[in-house]
Formats: sequence, structure tokens, C-alpha cells
Amino acid sequence: MRLTTYEVAPGNALIQNKRFVSIRGRIAKSRHTIRSVMALVSSNVMSSVLSAIGGLLVARFLSPDETGSFRVFTIPLTYLVFLHLGSWDGLWRQIPYYVGKQMPEKVDALASAAGAFNILVSAVVSCGFIFCAFYDIAHDNLSGFFGWISQVAYCWVIFYGGYLTSTYRTLHHFVTLSRVQIVQSILAFSMVFLLPFLRFYGLCARLALPSILAVWLYHRNRPLKVSYRFNTKVLWELIKLGLPLSFWGNLYTSVWVATESALVLALSGVFDLGLFSVAVVMRTALNSLPLAIWQVITPRVVTAFARDGSVCKVDARIKWVTATLTGFMIILAFTGSFLLEIFVPHIIPKYHAGIPVMKVCLWFSVVEAVFLPTNALFATGKPWLFGRNVIPGMVVFPLATYLLLPMFSGLLAVAVGSLLGHTARILAAYVDLIFLSRREIDV
Repeated sequence: MRLTTYEVAPGNALIQNKRFVSIRGRIAKSRHTIRSVMALVSSNVMSSVLSAIGGLLVARFLSPDETGSFRVFTIPLTYLVFLHLGSWDGLWRQIPYYVGKQMPEKVDALASAAGAFNILVSAVVSCGFIFCAFYDIAHDNLSGFFGWISQVAYCWVIFYGGYLTSTYRTLHHFVTLSRVQIVQSILAFSMVFLLPFLRFYGLCARLALPSILAVWLYHRNRPLKVSYRFNTKVLWELIKLGLPLSFWGNLYTSVWVATESALVLALSGVFDLGLFSVAVVMRTALNSLPLAIWQVITPRVVTAFARDGSVCKVDARIKWVTATLTGFMIILAFTGSFLLEIFVPHIIPKYHAGIPVMKVCLWFSVVEAVFLPTNALFATGKPWLFGRNVIPGMVVFPLATYLLLPMFSGLLAVAVGSLLGHTARILAAYVDLIFLSRREIDV
């Protein structure tokens, strides 16, 4: 029987209906994804804006000597971040990997063991800072007491909070994570107005109280509500994979940042460390956007690699995102450099000498945007492949700083040297990515 334009065979009607339902489902899923991404990006932008404005107000109310004196207390904890022994990095990679393998019981076991371990680390580090605090109060050093107490609270958001944020793995969870960060940013921003009255002690409270609130909200909204139990076998699986990844990651993040501050303090003193702290606030605010994109993309990249086993396919998914984000960050860097010359002398005149280093710090976000495709190296689960590109960066950073000292101040030499080190790391990572992709094509 021949069918007219308006007639459909029963079997064909069923097939077309299934296709329609499938297409409608994909459209609904895409809309949900777009809404989630927009919510995530907007919340991160809001958090970044609050952090940036808060940093400017800190600089408005306090002198570089005061901000530099407080930053000295943050250096030890920055070096101690490695004590999580890669448990975050192991979760960061293994959770989406086992989701791709459809093994939820494995995910729960990993989260339980890692949670117990990070609570223990938080408690041990807290005790160390409490000892330092009471040592200072015994020697009539009140500012030292509150400086160390602020680190007691902050170490919980570093270790236990770091574990919890590693378990946020879907778009819905990332939106929840961003909302918590907004609440934390709002509280930190509102506490800026206490600084004209509390001065140094206001900086301590501004770090401690939002940290406590953030840890509580991370815990209350945690996506994996598992009981924390030590399981040495499961924990060893995480550490065995995560520690090598963490080693390179800590070199590039916490150790690198702490070394920047230590070098500025050693070469230029507390005043320049205060100038640098404001520049770091601006750098962190701009870096939050590439970091947010990295957080969203990486779990999907790892899951795709677990399914396809191809770096080339993974890399093709994110090249346009990288190009768009990099172009946007370049525009922000140029715009920011122009605006600094206009606003800094009027808004934070005490930090006028820090304009050159602030301009340098604006370009770190461009480097972080270019770094996005290298999460394909992370997806392979091979720590040496992912981390070895840090070595050129760690060599270039101090070498460039040393060579630039005759031409620049210690502060500016450290900032430019650090930027060159970051750039060297990116170039080395791209070389590895290109060779790995070509190897897949040849096979």
C-alpha cells in the first residue's frame, strides 16, 4: 500500500515517536546544561567581583605594612598543603573515572577513606598552629596569637574543605559549590568594613569566620553523604595515584605561591609583600574564571577518556572553549592595565608603587586559560606525563627572577619571573600533548 503525505505506517509512527521523544529529551538536557553553566559562570563572576572589590577596600583601609605583616602568617600553611598526600587529586581523577565505568560503590569507598584522612590532617595541623598561638600569647604577642588562630580555622577549609570540593563532580554540584563560594565571598566582603576599626585583627577575623562558614556549608551540601572510615587499602589506591599528581600540582600551586611571597619578603621586605598581596588578590580574582571552566571540563574529559581512550578526541572537545576564553582574558588584561593607571592613585593611593606588579599579575589569567587543553594529560592518569611540565617552569621561575634583579626591584622581578615560569610550563605541556596526539594518529 502506498502512503500519502499525511499517512504514516503504524511501525513508522512508533519509530518517529521514539525519535521525537529522544530529540525532545536531548533538547531539555541541553537547556538544563546551559542553565547550569550560566549559573556557574555568573556565580563565579560575582564571587570574583566581590573578592576584587574587597581586596581594593582592604588596600584602601590598611597600609602595605599591615597587609604584609598578616600575609607572613599565611606562608607556612601554604607550604603544608602537600600533607593531603594527593587524596584530593586521586578523588578528582577517580570519581569521574569510576562514574564512567558505572561503579558507584567504588566511588563511595574512595570518598569515605579520603574524608577520614583529611579530617585527621586538619586536626593535626590545627594543633600545630594552636601551639604557635599560645607560644606567642605567653610572650605577650597578641597579634601573633590571633594571626596563628586565623590559620587554625583556615586549615580546615584547606584540608577538609579541599576534600569536600573534590567530591563535587556534576554541573548541579558545581552550581551548589559556586553558591557556597558566593556566600563565603559575601561574608568576607562585608567584614572588610570592620578593618578601619580592627586593623590587623580584622584581617584575622576576615579569614577565619568565612572559612568556618564555608566548611560547614560544604559539609552540609556534600554530594556523597558517606560515613568516614579509615580503609588503608582504599586510601593507598588514592595516594598511589594522587600523590604523584599532587606532587606536581603542589609545586605549581601552593609551593610556587608560598615561594613568591617568601622571595618578595626576603628581597624587598614587609612593605613590598603588602603591595604584592593586593596584586595577588587581583590575580586570584581573574584566575577564578579559567579555574571554574577547568573544574567543569575536567570531569567530563576524564569520563570521555575512560569511555573512548583517546586524547585526540578529548582535545577536540575543548579547543574552541580555550580559544574563546583566552581571547576574553586577553581583553580583560589590556582593559585592566588601562584602568589601574586611572583608579589606583585615587582609590588606593598607598599602593601606587604596586601598579607595575599589578599589571604583570593580570596576565596570569591568560596563561591559565591557555592551559585548559592539558587536562587531557591529566585524564590519562599518568602522573609523570601530566606533571613533568612543571620542571621547566620551576627552573625558569627562579632563574628569570635572578637575571631580572639588576633591571627591576625584587618585587617586580619575582612577579615577572613567576609569569615566565608559568609560560614555560604551558609550552612544555603543549609539547607533550602534541607528541601524545601524534602517537595516537600513527597507531
